[in-house]
Amino acid sequence: MSNDVTKADVGVVVGTVTAILGVLADLKFDSSITTALTAAGVIATALASYFKSRSAAKSAQQSAREVANIAAMASVDNTAKTVLVQTVTAERAKWRAEMRNQTEQLVALLRSHGRCGAGVDWEKFDRLRTGIRLRLNPTGRAPAPAAGDTHEADRAVHDVLDAITNARNSETLTNTELADQLEEHMAALLKGEWDKSKREAVSGKLGS
Repeated sequence: MSNDVTKADVGVVVGTVTAILGVLADLKFDSSITTALTAAGVIATALASYFKSRSAAKSAQQSAREVANIAAMASVDNTAKTVLVQTVTAERAKWRAEMRNQTEQLVALLRSHGRCGAGVDWEKFDRLRTGIRLRLNPTGRAPAPAAGDTHEADRAVHDVLDAITNARNSETLTNTELADQLEEHMAALLKGEWDKSKREAVSGKLGS
């Protein structure tokens, strides 16, 4: 039980003492001991009940404060997670836009060569290829794991970029065919990333 004494507690004690004095003042000599003990027992029980209820009230208040603190911390945590998901979602949207722009330019460059027969501007091609590759998951360039490829879309784009580079001195594939492949695999990659962003936005959890 708490040792804090309030004005209400003092009032209860004063009232109790007053009641005891009143009882004692009315006592007769022959029954004074029995009456005093009875009165003291009743008053002690009343005091015990009062302080017990005070202790329970303080315990309830403490529990309420703890619940409020937990709720506040949970709210802060949920807000932080929401901000994180929103930030990542915005960055992924920016990433998709940049990949789309780089791919459009590279595909246009390759198709122009296929239509006009003009030589490819390999310096521009290298800039575009590097811009795309740096935005891909580098794990996609390593051999696919036997347990299952989780970066299949990235790997397909890496392979097409390598094929375009090798086509400089090879006639096995035309630039138009390579442009078609790049366009197809990049569309699959962007669609997968878009679906992932939608799931995360709905669930509020990254990687869902």
